[in-house]
Amino acid sequence: MFRKTTFLALLAFCLCIVSAKIVDLDDTKFKELVGGEVPLLVEFYAPWCGHCKNLKPTYEALADSYDHVSEKVIIARIDADKFQDIRKAEGLRSYPTIKLFMPSTKEGIEYKKENTLENLISFVDEKTGLIGKPKKVESFVVDLDESNFDEVVGDPKNHVMVLFYAPWCGHCKKLMPTYEKVANTFHKEKNIIIARVDCPANDSLNTRYRIGGYPTVYFFEANKRNENPVSYSEGRDEITFVRYLNEKCGTHRLPGGGLDNSAGRDPEIDKLVRKYILTDHPVEKSDLRNFIRRFSIDKKDRSTQFYFKIVEKIEKNGRDFIFKEYERVKKILAKLKVEEQFYDDFKTRLNILEVFRSSANEAIELEKQASKEGNIPPKPVTSDIPASTTSEASEATPKAHEEL
Repeated sequence: MFRKTTFLALLAFCLCIVSAKIVDLDDTKFKELVGGEVPLLVEFYAPWCGHCKNLKPTYEALADSYDHVSEKVIIARIDADKFQDIRKAEGLRSYPTIKLFMPSTKEGIEYKKENTLENLISFVDEKTGLIGKPKKVESFVVDLDESNFDEVVGDPKNHVMVLFYAPWCGHCKKLMPTYEKVANTFHKEKNIIIARVDCPANDSLNTRYRIGGYPTVYFFEANKRNENPVSYSEGRDEITFVRYLNEKCGTHRLPGGGLDNSAGRDPEIDKLVRKYILTDHPVEKSDLRNFIRRFSIDKKDRSTQFYFKIVEKIEKNGRDFIFKEYERVKKILAKLKVEEQFYDDFKTRLNILEVFRSSANEAIELEKQASKEGNIPPKPVTSDIPASTTSEASEATPKAHEEL
């Protein structure tokens, strides 16, 4: 018995390649583990199922809750849409369906309550005699009350989204996990605050903003009076919240806290970079270099300053530097988790390097075509270079450069 239990535990360990401690099953592995010596909890899901996608973080948290007794229970899932024989054998009528298979029985006990972490842990604990220990997740939602509301929301530097809720409200409880995810996504943005107010406990705020139902979400824009918030009336899913805040705040966050491929980039400087890389005219290249330096430094933004640093490296090490640096930064970024301190910095660097890389690839293709045709590649048009003389740009930049 001990050997069989050990074997199953090792099998579970080897299969835990996906996320958290969840074991992904196919039809063969499912049949092997059902009715074994270890209780087996299985989520039957379909990849296209929205409810299955919503359950994913909760189910991962459930698996983490039994990490300390991973040899005594297996938390697994199977794509029942792919393995139709399993779907039919288990009599599945909807996704997701969760069943617990106890040792020495092929018949599963179906879980039928609301898909909350607390309910799922209670279900497993009750049936197996184990004790799940949910890991405490740091909350980035700021709790506001009558004592700190005006200080936080009234700060002109802050964009603040506020959820007005009631602890007893079922819709509020349903929204809260999503709202926590939104707060986590934006917690690195120093001027974006995701907050909430317990209305029954703060009646003056409830009256002040005429809250007529729960949950109510308001967006308080930076540099605007906090008496005139914008009512949030869009979708209550994570993606819609993130998209809304990005549009309002000028950010580039992705659900989960990552950055999109536009983060750190400046469209004006992107155009100058392309022209700088494509031209082979010395005077034109010098003019473009100076404009990139002036613009990237004058904007006083760390990410835009990186543009000119790349230009300097290209001048010193040649065009090949672009491709080598791109691959170096890409490898570093691949090893960083989104929540790590340097993720944002390396992601914005990679985005800016992509501007140089795509321009360099374009230049290489033009050179190949010109070589094939025996012609000199045409000079790019520079009509949209900012209206300023070369001498003005040259005189304006040295001091700014010294301030780096």
